[in-house]
Amino acid sequence: MSTRRWAGQRIAICVVAWMLAAFWLLPFFGLVDLSVPLFYAERPEFYDGYLIETGWGVLFTFFAGLPMCLLGARPTWISAVLVTAAAGVAVAIAGIAAGQPGQLLISAGLLVPSAVVWVLDRSAAAAASDRSGSEGDGPAAPGGLRDRMPQLALALIALPPAVVYAVAMIEAASTGVPAPEYTFDFDHYPVQAASALAIPLAAAALTLRLPGWRAMVVLVAAGAAWFGVISIVFPDHFGSWGVMWGWLAVAWAVALCLQLLPLRPRRRRAGAE
Repeated sequence: MSTRRWAGQRIAICVVAWMLAAFWLLPFFGLVDLSVPLFYAERPEFYDGYLIETGWGVLFTFFAGLPMCLLGARPTWISAVLVTAAAGVAVAIAGIAAGQPGQLLISAGLLVPSAVVWVLDRSAAAAASDRSGSEGDGPAAPGGLRDRMPQLALALIALPPAVVYAVAMIEAASTGVPAPEYTFDFDHYPVQAASALAIPLAAAALTLRLPGWRAMVVLVAAGAAWFGVISIVFPDHFGSWGVMWGWLAVAWAVALCLQLLPLRPRRRRAGAE
């Protein structure tokens, strides 16, 4: 019975993950808005809002859609829900600060499924424990606090500029200047603020090093790097991080990926082959 229960929970995680991935990437315009600076250069109505459009795409591609794709392919990679939960928390903070409680619907759409997947994963782990007599089906979190400090330090370094940028976007949302972009009646500016806040929040959450954390760290770095590169290419557009901060974002993303590499080979235990 426990084997059937374990398989059922994992299948449920795959189904939920793929449904969420398809929703965030396609109907909610994650990939479409991400690609606006690349494929909509001839559309003048998008020109001034390149960075505002791509910020929506960053959040719903790198912090929602792609984590769910990986979770659907690897249903034990529960770190994916830490990334989507970080995005949900960021949207809630920005929406409340901007006086737009409707943004909490987006936040709930990120947080509630993350909680559901977490419960399914814990249930599957309990079933695996019953089946094998072990503590669960996932590996223990690698490394101690010292090994996690570089990633935590990078998250803390990214937090102040993310907050400063988020405040500017929240102010734009509050004043309506410049005129906001809308998707499904949701103002892009709070989401733009959340796209910056989600970067340090997700990087910090992933220091828990739950299964799949390395792949999720790469996604967080990719989101930061994408926004950095687009900011470098379009430094004068509203919502751009500018050339200097764009390059710093790219350097930060590279550093985040480099800290995944082992600094020294593991010592082999006596008698190990």
